[in-house]
Amino acid sequence: MENKDLTYSEAIEQVMLHNGYFAPLKLIYREIWNYKDKTKIKGLTPDMTIQERVQRDKRFTRIGLGVYALTAYIDNLPKAETPKNEKAKSERKHAIIQGMLLEIGNHQKDISDTYTNDKKWIFENKTLGSLATLQKVPSFTFQHIIDDSVSFADVIWFNERHFPQVIFEVEHSTDFRDAFIKFMELQDFQTRFYCVSDENRRSKFEKEKAKSAFSAINNRIQFLTYEQVENDYERAIKRAFITY
Repeated sequence: MENKDLTYSEAIEQVMLHNGYFAPLKLIYREIWNYKDKTKIKGLTPDMTIQERVQRDKRFTRIGLGVYALTAYIDNLPKAETPKNEKAKSERKHAIIQGMLLEIGNHQKDISDTYTNDKKWIFENKTLGSLATLQKVPSFTFQHIIDDSVSFADVIWFNERHFPQVIFEVEHSTDFRDAFIKFMELQDFQTRFYCVSDENRRSKFEKEKAKSAFSAINNRIQFLTYEQVENDYERAIKRAFITY
């Protein structure tokens, strides 16, 4: 007997159930076909139908920039602990900025997928690993470069060919050197590099970037402040298009 095809809402529910009770739209667009038969779709714009369902069906609640959760499971979403020391405060800030960058990336039309190494950290009741659309870095270059360097990146935005288009390193207290070394591994790719930190660390960033060891990429590395990312996230929430 032929299996009954799931409705859009039922299939969306399954995606969310398998992703920690929530999912970014970009992940839903891709994963919904694991639960719904695409060959039976008559319309030409299934992504628009998915958007309509998550926005109008009361089974779903918006919890971020293009991120929706199962309303019945809102209380099951993870909660970040109150920071009790400076290290915990640093990690919390790190997680907030990374979460914003993941959501902004997922919202970009020219970005196909997002990745983070810090999968267990929490941003506004959402684990970073479930906000990212990839759990591992695609094999776009030599595996040792991916395993030893790229896979440890804070946030990566990939284009539709699964090449890294933008890489972000959040540098709360380190000297930027490790970030630059990661960037150097990708000097042969058309990747844009960003270090995100507090404004008072910009001079340290510029001093490190000027070293001859990083001359091959020093004109490709840019500095972003926490405030810039936070403002861009708020703008994106208000439907402004953000470009990095």
